[in-house]
Amino acid sequence: MLLPLILLPVLLALAGANPAQLPHIQHLTLKSLEQVPVEIQPLIIDGYDVQGVDNVPYLVSLSLTKATYTHLCGGCIIAKRWIVTAAHCVEDLRKFNDGDVLGTPIYAGVVNRSNVTAAQVRYVDFASTHRGFTGEAGSDNIALLHVSESFEYSARVQAIALPDIEDDYSGKTAAVYGWGLTDADGDEYSKELKYAFAPLLNSTACKELLPADAPLTKQQVCSQVKTCYGDGGTPLIYWPITGPAELVGLGSWSYMPCGFASRPTAYTSVTAYVGWIYQVIAAYYQLN
Repeated sequence: MLLPLILLPVLLALAGANPAQLPHIQHLTLKSLEQVPVEIQPLIIDGYDVQGVDNVPYLVSLSLTKATYTHLCGGCIIAKRWIVTAAHCVEDLRKFNDGDVLGTPIYAGVVNRSNVTAAQVRYVDFASTHRGFTGEAGSDNIALLHVSESFEYSARVQAIALPDIEDDYSGKTAAVYGWGLTDADGDEYSKELKYAFAPLLNSTACKELLPADAPLTKQQVCSQVKTCYGDGGTPLIYWPITGPAELVGLGSWSYMPCGFASRPTAYTSVTAYVGWIYQVIAAYYQLN
């Protein structure tokens, strides 16, 4: 287990789905990038309220706009100036902001999004999405963001530990945190941070619960926690008996509507990309 160094949305909307049709595979993000709800934002289905921000101090919220706080995706602090998130979240930011990710606000130390006055807000000055990310559900859905000012570590804001490249979390219980929809068909969203937990599935067990043509790869892990719109880039976290929490995965994709037929959600396996994370960071400091 590596010490902390370095954010899941791959579901876009399947609004008004016809039950007679096969569910679509989508990225976890906002239902529409053209109509952004300011007051209403998403949460984990069948989840529980997080009691305090110090329970998950590494979680951050990426704002879709620079003008006002509007949650788009989650992410994780891995170092004082580094965030890891899903690549599709960064691409959504680019699409909505005319190709410009720089200046994106990141909010840390938040549980209830209706009150962000105590949040530490930092701004993106560098972004790197994996070259293997094509926008498809089976591609390399991971990205790194660097902020112009360091986060100040406290009980509310800290970095999470990265896994070792040899770590295997299959069968271990992991928790997911996020602000996504609590009901796939609902129109009322809680502002409170939610969490849920379930054992992690190995690739064989996961494939048995998915269609034969599911775009599952060895670079992904599965959990039967039901994530939904707004849970992109959300962290999948393992708590060992001793030692710090470890970042296992980042919310990537699922079948729509959310939680359809209890099919698992796929997460980008951070273990598979630890080498890439360190390479990007090293290259950044060589060039800056």
